[in-house]
Amino acid sequence: MKKNLIIFFLFMVALLPALAQKGTIINITGQVIDTYGEPIISAIVHVEGTNNAVYTDADGKYSIDAPADASLTFSFVGYNKQTIKIAGRRIINITLKETEAVKMADLIVVGYSTVERRDLTGSVSSVKLKEDKPFLSFDQMLAGQAPGVYVTTSSGALGAANLLTIRGLSSINGDNNPLYVIDGVPMYGTDRSANSNSTSGGSIAATSMGGGPGGGSLDYSTDIMNGTFEQNPLASINPDDIESIEILKDAFSTAIYGSRGSAGVILITTKKGSRERTQVNVNYTLSLDNPMGKLDLLNGNEYAAIYSTYYPMDNYPTGHNTDWLKAVTRTAVSQSTSASISGGTDKNDYFVSLAYDDKESYVINNDLQRYTARANFNTQLHKDWKMGFNFSIAKLDNQSVAATSVYGSALIAAPNLPIYDEDGKYYYGFSPNTKGDYSAYNPVAQAYINDESIRDTRIIGNIYLEYKPFNWLTLRSEIGTDIANSISSIRKGELPKEVNTPDNQATETTKENYKIVVNNTVNFNKILQNKHFIQGVIGQSYEYSNEYANSVAGSDFFSPELMGVGAAQTKRVVSAGRQEWALFSAFARLNYQYDRKYMAGITYRIDGSSRYNKDNRYLSTPSFSLGWRMSEEKFIRDNFSWINDMKLRGSIGWNSKDANNTYYGAQATYTLGNTNFGGSNYLIMSQPGNTDLKWEKTITYDLGLDLSLLNNRLDITLDYYYKKTTDMLFDSNLPWYTGYVSQKQNIGDMENQGIEVNIVSTNIHTRDFQWQSILNFSHNSNKILKLNFEGNQLENINSEAKYYEEGKAAAQFYLYEWAGVDPQTGNPLWRYSDGSLSTTPPGANAANSTANRITCGTGMPKIYGGLTNNFTYKDWELGFLFTFSYGGKLMNSTKAQLLEYSTGEKANNLSKEILTMWQIEGQVTDIPKLNNASIIGRTDYSVGLSTRFLEKSSYLRLKNLEIAYNVPRKWLNKTKFLTRLRIYTNITNLFTLTGYSGLDPEVSAFGSSATYAGYDHLTMPSSRSYQFGIRASF
Repeated sequence: MKKNLIIFFLFMVALLPALAQKGTIINITGQVIDTYGEPIISAIVHVEGTNNAVYTDADGKYSIDAPADASLTFSFVGYNKQTIKIAGRRIINITLKETEAVKMADLIVVGYSTVERRDLTGSVSSVKLKEDKPFLSFDQMLAGQAPGVYVTTSSGALGAANLLTIRGLSSINGDNNPLYVIDGVPMYGTDRSANSNSTSGGSIAATSMGGGPGGGSLDYSTDIMNGTFEQNPLASINPDDIESIEILKDAFSTAIYGSRGSAGVILITTKKGSRERTQVNVNYTLSLDNPMGKLDLLNGNEYAAIYSTYYPMDNYPTGHNTDWLKAVTRTAVSQSTSASISGGTDKNDYFVSLAYDDKESYVINNDLQRYTARANFNTQLHKDWKMGFNFSIAKLDNQSVAATSVYGSALIAAPNLPIYDEDGKYYYGFSPNTKGDYSAYNPVAQAYINDESIRDTRIIGNIYLEYKPFNWLTLRSEIGTDIANSISSIRKGELPKEVNTPDNQATETTKENYKIVVNNTVNFNKILQNKHFIQGVIGQSYEYSNEYANSVAGSDFFSPELMGVGAAQTKRVVSAGRQEWALFSAFARLNYQYDRKYMAGITYRIDGSSRYNKDNRYLSTPSFSLGWRMSEEKFIRDNFSWINDMKLRGSIGWNSKDANNTYYGAQATYTLGNTNFGGSNYLIMSQPGNTDLKWEKTITYDLGLDLSLLNNRLDITLDYYYKKTTDMLFDSNLPWYTGYVSQKQNIGDMENQGIEVNIVSTNIHTRDFQWQSILNFSHNSNKILKLNFEGNQLENINSEAKYYEEGKAAAQFYLYEWAGVDPQTGNPLWRYSDGSLSTTPPGANAANSTANRITCGTGMPKIYGGLTNNFTYKDWELGFLFTFSYGGKLMNSTKAQLLEYSTGEKANNLSKEILTMWQIEGQVTDIPKLNNASIIGRTDYSVGLSTRFLEKSSYLRLKNLEIAYNVPRKWLNKTKFLTRLRIYTNITNLFTLTGYSGLDPEVSAFGSSATYAGYDHLTMPSSRSYQFGIRASF
């Protein structure tokens, strides 16, 4: 008994300290760092089961009081949460690891710095690209991925530019493309005029510098009919190298980029190496592509019957039924291979990648090869010094430039003619037909005898040095460059004499552009008294750009084997010139938070541009923002436990734009005159300068709400914005006595307003099955507020079919009103401005033709967006993306051309719809009789630009469907070297629901031009692609 009492006494003595600790409050201190050893600022240290929490300071250190037997939870956005039992310890240091499954990018690049998503007071969308990327250029992958971002694939031509705008039109005269910044380097020349190349072979100018299709000087017929290919500068970026994309939309976010950011900013961050382990990734993809559909055209016999009826005295024999469209299209087989290696040590990290793409067009003998290489390297020189570089080089050999013209020729070529003659050679001319189109000679021959290509080389890179004297202060200097060289070679083959079209000629155009960017910044992050958080950047930027273009043409080659213009018997210089400009900027941004609840921000930037007179050279762009994290208020926490985060934010800011990135509007321009004095020609002023020319200016208001609900299973982002642009630039007429026609002037105001919604829902999340849905949609409304026009100055901006008027949206279709076909006579009916109907086309009377036109909407949609669903079941993945668009209009110029039979000497092939033409009294049809009252002389007004061919372009499209299988790790472990193996298939453009009668409601014949969006003119539709791939990691 005594022995037992002694044992019990000793046990109680040993237990006493533990009993004393239970419930005892102690102070715990420590540091939170990442896997690089860097302190994590503002990480949350929370005592489980209580409201007690603190944030780490600028050194990642914390101090908190908690029960000795409690647990601490350490968390920071983008890192895996850790929960640690205190167990009486007073010092606890933690290393947090970055999460691999971040639902949205939580550390956001916002221009010269990063910020945590929950602390944003501006409007920024983040896009994490799919691992298995099904498109050639990353801009196509943004379709339906972010609210406020409208993207359409303009055509099915490889390497062609696409249309991308952020929150509507930002300018009439300038381009509406956003600024692209790749690892801190602004990308050179993404507008239409900088990337357009003539494919005429020398019959028209091959290149231009300044003005152009991005603005109001575009000539519809010249740009399309004479052959222009707009290349996509973004095709030089390998999508597999991209880590994340941030899209800056409101003025507070974009103001840090000043004048370049008025149309929005897209920040591209490429992949970096990991210091944890060396990893090798290899990816291979095989693609099969076909056009999305095929137009129903007349066969040879039907063609002969129609033209023989309309031209009874001409000859259009039967005998051949050539399907030209089938002859020039194929199932394109493409391959893509990429490989990367990344790794590092405790002081260095690296990422190196190589990629090769061999793409076939679905048009025969047209293809594209792309070679890319990238190297990113960072090193810790000293505990306070860091340096690194990002470098990429891309080479594109685009030999599919002719695909668009070959496809267009196949649509209109006479189907009663053969491909080959009796000797097996190409059949040329249109005999035995009486009439024919020389330019649409044998489309198969066009694809093979012409050599048309654009070869691009692009280098983008920067090098930086970073000094961190304190944990809260970082000084950084960097110099970057974007070098873009392009050689366009258009060689037209030799044709027989009877083919009366330009042949045996060539143009060679060389463009050499480069940009140098120097940035110096000071970043600071400071927490004071655990309540006040200050973050900001002060910096300076200098950009110098130099653009050179030279185009030469030649004709009459001795042999078709000779390719260069130097071998031509006749040579001439088409155009040549060099331009340079500079932009100097100073900027600052300050963000302040109090108690993680109340936020305020201010950004200020001053830009000085060499394109303006010294009195108007400098312009400042300030912006302000406020934010309130309502979820941190006690009344929200106590009463709405299902609200995890709620933030109300608003901003106001000013942006500026120079309206045309290659134009010296403030300076006079000169050209060599034709008048000879003393045996010499002299320079004369071709256009007077305007020293009063000012920047275009935009003020933007944004109000947003960010919500995270139901244990973070539902995230909602809402935005309303209003943008007003003033002093818009455009050509304005000058009095005749000046001796000049026009001059750049500030002439108009415009507004955009809209709403954006983004919803991310985790519908099911279990160990074996996950289902996530993402819905975004946007509405934008555009209106012209003021135009300083008088008299016929309207003609300068109102082209054949686009119209600008106060109180209406910019770039309206401006058309005659088609009223159908009279069932009694078979003649077209036209509605005049007074409401009356007539069989006389209003366009035939030049005196009052304008008075009878009406505005009919624009090519830009009113509502657009996307719906994504991702399913995961064990090792299987299924994902699909729907994109949609509503409220836009599309001019079906393809249909118009395929119903045109009566004008000129072309006798093009026609749509089968012509077979439903009016033939008997009382017949109800949309196709008038062959000989109708709207055919006057050599003009058929029924196939002109009227509402007859203006259609709604609304659609719902299954843009992408992906199925993937990840080989289980337990199987891979047996290989001893494989760490991941993924097998996948992608299908793009699987189906489309639309009321548009053409093949593809997304196409735009004018590429990236937003003001001229809405034309389908023999445009190649997008392809339906089936991709099969494998991705392995070692």
